[in-house]
Amino acid sequence: MNNIERPAPPQNTELKFPWLTIPSLVQFTNEEVTENQIRWWLRSKKTNGLGKCTRIIGRKIYINKHRFMEWFEQEYQA
Repeated sequence: MNNIERPAPPQNTELKFPWLTIPSLVQFTNEEVTENQIRWWLRSKKTNGLGKCTRIIGRKIYINKHRFMEWFEQEYQA
């Protein structure tokens, strides 16, 4: 038989790592949310509920995109 190794299919890292940096979150929202808006919300994260969506490692801020979308939907309901 054929003993040729086939490369593994590319893994979808988007599903495996849901944490985004601020610039990545701006891209994720198709630039509908600006970096300045995100930083403003992060300054008040304890009072606006965004704190449950964030992790700080060193000087890097990571935002969980799934929780962010839930927060955004709840925070800005029409």
